[in-house]
Amino acid sequence: MKRVFMMSVRLAVGALLLAGPAWAACPEDANDNGVCDSLYLDVYFPDRYQTSFPAQVRFPMRVTNDIPNPAIDSIAGMVIPLCFTSSNAAANALIPADKNNTNLYPFPDVENSIFRHMPSMADPQERNFMMDYSEQMTGVEWDTRILDVAYGDHFWMSLVPTGTADQRFPGGSRVLVSTMTFSLEDTTTICIDTCFWPPTGRPGFSRSDAVTYFPRINMPYCQLVTRPGLPPALSCPPDQQHGSDGHTSGLNFSGEDPDGIIIEASSDFVGQGVENVTLVNVAGLGSASLTGEVEYDVTDHCQGGGTVTVTVRDDVGWTEKCEFDVVLSNTPPEFSLFDSWRALAGYTMGLRVSAIDPDGDVLSGIEFDGFWFEDDSLQPPTNPPSFDGGNPGLFSWAPTEAETGTWICAFSAIDPCGAVSAHQLSIEVGMPYCGDCTGDGDINLGDVVYLIADLFKGGPSPDPVCRADANCSGFRDIGDVVVLINYLFKYGLAPCFECCP
Repeated sequence: MKRVFMMSVRLAVGALLLAGPAWAACPEDANDNGVCDSLYLDVYFPDRYQTSFPAQVRFPMRVTNDIPNPAIDSIAGMVIPLCFTSSNAAANALIPADKNNTNLYPFPDVENSIFRHMPSMADPQERNFMMDYSEQMTGVEWDTRILDVAYGDHFWMSLVPTGTADQRFPGGSRVLVSTMTFSLEDTTTICIDTCFWPPTGRPGFSRSDAVTYFPRINMPYCQLVTRPGLPPALSCPPDQQHGSDGHTSGLNFSGEDPDGIIIEASSDFVGQGVENVTLVNVAGLGSASLTGEVEYDVTDHCQGGGTVTVTVRDDVGWTEKCEFDVVLSNTPPEFSLFDSWRALAGYTMGLRVSAIDPDGDVLSGIEFDGFWFEDDSLQPPTNPPSFDGGNPGLFSWAPTEAETGTWICAFSAIDPCGAVSAHQLSIEVGMPYCGDCTGDGDINLGDVVYLIADLFKGGPSPDPVCRADANCSGFRDIGDVVVLINYLFKYGLAPCFECCP
């Protein structure tokens, strides 16, 4: 019965993460918005070399998740099925359940948790996001945490925020998600890869709107675990992402040589938009331990970026390299503007039109590209609209009774990288009636006073009553007062046109 239940959970989680419409962005998976999300697997550096066996070796899993739109693109669930092999059968490589538990608040087994913090020389402050949530003791950790290690050569993990208080995935570069612990009895090479195993055949992420996509991965990932006597081990900074030009410094790297001394360190860059890649504050040349920092200049974030490589050489002749990506991105401007608006014939409407650049680039202004009648694009308006071209800019128009109907106006904005965003706004023009509480054919402050007196002071009701329904909700209430005040004094939306049947 338990086996049937677990398979049902697997299928349910798989269905959750494999459903939803497409939304194009990442070249590897059209459902992944923005820069491609990535799943990284590596080994905790001290665990690569064992002075004695049996031993426990930990493999951290990290995720890079950009969030161009938090309402959609933050990770809202993940299923990660992985298989592993060992080059030495005598090593008896296993994933023991008691060393890989998913317990969190109020009784976390911190030492044996897959959500343990993993401080290292490369990042002394590295913390697991799920354990951080649990340590808040407010119930914001993700409630659904499934780890299946019952089978000898594979395991799968699923994390889904199903509780009402569950906090959003934090996003960022190489966020520590979990750490799997292997037990070994001898020197071996462990290779970990994706494989077909329920509930899905490969690692899958789900967006906040339940659309699934598949992240970039660095698998198959193989790691030799052995006694000392190997080349230097080198740890690079995590991948970096920039949406603007500027200088970057303080990116730490470190090296350890288990069987010699490190005598040389250098850096290189392959790509575009980054210059002056340099190693600074290097300490430890001529010893077994090396630390330093990488710095560089982003000179053109409109380019694609590239890869920084750090190389060290020891006195034995071994050379070791590590690398990290510098991802340069440019996000087109975004309009802060509705798709539709209402205006009253005989009144001057004002509409604030603004655009922002998510990367912080300076926009020169907003262009007013066109204005036409939806039913007949050749019909000119009696009073042409005006736009002052600023950001924000003021769009003004005084339609007449002849302009009742729907009009379309088009705007565009361009950033320094040449990315253009266009936006069309439909303006529905109607005659004043709804909101004209006094029935004098005009909408002004007197209608606000009249409606307030009707609602709260026992005053007379409009005739007919339905004309007071300025937002066409089917009722006359304080919401209609708000509509009138916003329209009259705050460049707000005009009252609706169909309040009375």
